[in-house]
Amino acid sequence: MAKITSLCLFLFALVFSAAFAQAASLRTKSGSEWLQNLQRQAMEKGISPRVVHEALDDFEPNPRVVKLDRKQPESTISFKTYRRLNITPSRINKGASLMRLYKSELAEIEKRTGVPPEIIVALWGAESNFGKNMGNFEVINSLATLAYEGRRATFFRNQLFAALYILERENMAPEELRGSWAGAMGQCQFMPSTYLNFAVDENGDGRSDIWGSTPDVLSSIANYLSAEGWRRDLIWGHEVKGGDIDSDEVGLKHSLSLNEWSLKGVREIDGSPLPQRGLRTSLLQPDGEHGYSFLVTDNIRALLRWNRSTYFVLTVGLLSNEIKQVNAN
Repeated sequence: MAKITSLCLFLFALVFSAAFAQAASLRTKSGSEWLQNLQRQAMEKGISPRVVHEALDDFEPNPRVVKLDRKQPESTISFKTYRRLNITPSRINKGASLMRLYKSELAEIEKRTGVPPEIIVALWGAESNFGKNMGNFEVINSLATLAYEGRRATFFRNQLFAALYILERENMAPEELRGSWAGAMGQCQFMPSTYLNFAVDENGDGRSDIWGSTPDVLSSIANYLSAEGWRRDLIWGHEVKGGDIDSDEVGLKHSLSLNEWSLKGVREIDGSPLPQRGLRTSLLQPDGEHGYSFLVTDNIRALLRWNRSTYFVLTVGLLSNEIKQVNAN
């Protein structure tokens, strides 16, 4: 066992050393040429030389970002565990409190976009714990590191160009633009291109401030979901139980009406019959047939465009239900 452990540690150190060596190689001739080419491409996209040089002249790749990008999950947790870890009493109560505090702002946003307050607040809580966990990496450095490091280089290079444009448009210094190691920014964790497309200046101060303005954060979340197809006439879905279900009937590629699911024995979580409606829904079972079951509407697709994790979007939906219930009491 000791030999196996030593071998694993040696291999990990070897991989990390290789990643560090690649990051540090920017000091070589080829690395210098890469940086000059990147700066030229940014200026060709209309970003001013002043911003490009201020942001990138002293760029050095961050080995920690490379390590985080290459890190593989140590284990896979069940949805049951994920749900328990992310839907906590403190998060529910905080969300309900904030929903009451920003009641008028959320009502206006819902009127305009159709996205309900509890969904907006649940996403806010899931992404940054209501602004507490925004990340403290320099976004420009992280994106440039990931563009240089090679994995998904094209994606991160385009995100870097978007971030440089943000610096110019918002008149920000590079060190002011902070976020996660992967470049997600603010209380709603928008990537730079998402920020440019969907961030909203809700308070009218001339800046879409998803870092410090709660109204801007809430409106930006709703604007994204609305643009991605959120329907005001539908809920996200709800938890159910039972049913004689074939495996090929589970998943978003398959849908049935509530009436048809009823005929297959699906019931509300309390055992009562489903509503007798023709609304088509899909059945999701994130832990398999013996775990939780959810009937979801097309609104789940808008949430999946936000984050492609089924665990994440179901947890957001469930958290929104809890926040709404506490707020109503």
